[in-house]
Amino acid sequence: MILQKQAIRLSSSYSAESILSPENRSKCLKCLQSVPMPKTKPNRLQPEASVLVPVCIDDKGETSILYTRRSGLLSRHVHQISFPGGIKDPEDASFEDCALRETEEEIGLPRSRVEIWGSGPMLKPPNAASIMPVYATIRNLNLNELKLNKVEVESAFTIPISELASPNNFRYTQFKQSYSGPVFIVGDKRIWGITGIMTHNFLQCLLPKEESSKRPIIKYIRPYRAK
Repeated sequence: MILQKQAIRLSSSYSAESILSPENRSKCLKCLQSVPMPKTKPNRLQPEASVLVPVCIDDKGETSILYTRRSGLLSRHVHQISFPGGIKDPEDASFEDCALRETEEEIGLPRSRVEIWGSGPMLKPPNAASIMPVYATIRNLNLNELKLNKVEVESAFTIPISELASPNNFRYTQFKQSYSGPVFIVGDKRIWGITGIMTHNFLQCLLPKEESSKRPIIKYIRPYRAK
């Protein structure tokens, strides 16, 4: 009986009713403006990009996040897990428009299925495009409705937020001559790099305080260098 009550309480902590209310979404967006970011020196000549960070809601009100695995046909970051998105085109009216266009091109999800509720702040990794995360909700997603562009995307899948929020699935990595960053390992899925940073910061701000406080805080510290 006690375990059943704990399971119900845990499930409700990550339900759409709990974390996607207008008040909590507003709080999340405000929080994201002040989360720590890696201290890097971005290349101003790099382009700008946008990705969609989609929270999926099933018919029971439970939440998950939609990810893609990059195709082996690409020239960079092959087979790595990412969010749908890409470089902002001159024809894109906004970063939100870019994220919707790229999502439809990559996984065949019409923009009419996506409810955008916020964006930012911009991430500026070194030697790569600056990335604007766009936060959205997708209701009753059936993965079978997606039409993957196999040149860009190998697969698409969702991971329950309850799994991403579990300290048991959290690690960190130290990049060579760069910053430390969060890593999520759920089953055979490994989420790291910029996608790991965006996931970590998003959950820190989206989840209830009593849940986010259980998760480790990653300090973006550059390694010691001998003089």
